[in-house]
Amino acid sequence: MTEIRSKEVHVGVDAGELKAHLQNLENLEGLLPADKVKDFKGTADEVSFKIQGGIEIRLTRTTEAFEGDSLRLQGGGAPFTFHLDLKVVEASIGARASVVCEADLNPFLKMMAKKPLEALFQHIAEAVEAKFGAA
Repeated sequence: MTEIRSKEVHVGVDAGELKAHLQNLENLEGLLPADKVKDFKGTADEVSFKIQGGIEIRLTRTTEAFEGDSLRLQGGGAPFTFHLDLKVVEASIGARASVVCEADLNPFLKMMAKKPLEALFQHIAEAVEAKFGAA
């Protein structure tokens, strides 16, 4: 498994508020890069969207709520298996957040997909920071 993670960002809201926002997967739409994502559809528990190149990605929440500091999303639709963990931890002021992906990438897919996925997850983390204010 290949692990791809965003940088950790610090936000000005407490962890509980950020977790409540992220638990509703429909809220992911505002965190994705609008110029690279199309046809976003979803509910509080499952979303789908197309990324550049026409690949449809599905994300399904695997638990009702955050378990500890992570909310796990199971991925589907991609030409490889993966899951995402949205991580949120309390900080002395506000909270810290990051995105961690574990993907089953063969060497060819790793070469092709790693950089775009790193950029996507970093965009999500920075969008969380922009939406909730840096701590």
